[in-house]
Amino acid sequence: MKLLREYIRELLTEAAKDISDLPEGVGVGIHMWGDGALDIYYVDLERNIPAFLPDKSETYGGVKVKRAVPRLYGECGGAYMISGAFAVSGWGPMLYDVAMEWATLNGGGLMADREGVSGDARQVWDYYLNSRGDVTPDQLDNLSNELTPDIEEDNCMQSSALRGRDPETGSPIHVDWTSSALSKRYTKAPTTINALRSAGKLVEL
Repeated sequence: MKLLREYIRELLTEAAKDISDLPEGVGVGIHMWGDGALDIYYVDLERNIPAFLPDKSETYGGVKVKRAVPRLYGECGGAYMISGAFAVSGWGPMLYDVAMEWATLNGGGLMADREGVSGDARQVWDYYLNSRGDVTPDQLDNLSNELTPDIEEDNCMQSSALRGRDPETGSPIHVDWTSSALSKRYTKAPTTINALRSAGKLVEL
């Protein structure tokens, strides 16, 4: 939750860190697991372990990404989804961009959790849909194959997209799921990954 709230503030205030802000000896690591999951985190380039802040109080942060399991969620266009995240102030957005770029290179991009999304997370995906010209949204179908009856590959659980909030009362309401930012998958060119690699700041484990 801390990452999401900080991320929203950073997006709106342009407080997000970029590659030039990475301290000497700190880069971004991508650790791939055998089950289609991966961790993306700030890494100590010398020791290949999570990088800690100068005061050693905590790590800079990381995100967990997993592939949507078709038997549970549908094919979802081959997209991956965020399954967990944490970062100290300023360092979250770069991780999300790297996650989206990696998911685009290795699958169908990145999407929101299919079962439930917090209000903070919803704002992040709204931002990707409405305010990022370098990010491409693609509409996913539902498990009933309502939008593209002849195509199965884009079928995806839309439970998160069906849930909205009344702007006045905050009470849960059902919404037009196709208009929700949560109903889509998002792809992005690997500009951040390429820049990290060129700078010698990317470690793939």
